[in-house]
Amino acid sequence: MTRQHSAVWRKQPFRVFVTNRYYANRDEYFACGQQQPHTLEQYYLEHKHMLKQQYLAQGKNITV
Repeated sequence: MTRQHSAVWRKQPFRVFVTNRYYANRDEYFACGQQQPHTLEQYYLEHKHMLKQQYLAQGKNITV
């Protein structure tokens, strides 16, 4: 029996979305000459509710 199914790379779209938002936020801080006050984990924990709302709203705006 192989475990090939567990070796398959799966997309994690919410995690990618959060990471992109974190780096966009960090770039805004650097553009103003400031340093980002949070790590990625802190940013997620402090803004979890807002990020989930933005992610769901983004999903509704995607048309195929």
